[in-house]
Amino acid sequence: MFKYLFFAIISVFILSCTNLDNRHVFNYKITGTAEKVSSMKVIMGPGIDYDSEGEINLPVDIVHDVYGDNLIYLFEISHSDVNADVKLEVYIDDELIEEKSQFTTINGVNVISIEGVFSED
Repeated sequence: MFKYLFFAIISVFILSCTNLDNRHVFNYKITGTAEKVSSMKVIMGPGIDYDSEGEINLPVDIVHDVYGDNLIYLFEISHSDVNADVKLEVYIDDELIEEKSQFTTINGVNVISIEGVFSED
């Protein structure tokens, strides 16, 4: 009996901490004819902060639920070939926020980066 009561209390606590009104679905995609990118950096609100520190095979499609407001997002890749056919897309709540396919060379590294702060205002 104690196990069921404990489980019920934990369930109520967890569910009461989740604000479903501020739920957003982040979706990051990499498409194109390139087979891989040299590295990838991903930030999706407070939930995901990932740096591949190595090659990533394409295509990539990342989906994650994020809760809150004023959510930081970053999607960045690097590639050795500035002419590689790669397109980054950031969708939040099924709405295209931004897409880029043009590399910028920074300190000898070719990068495509999309970043910002998402707010429902």
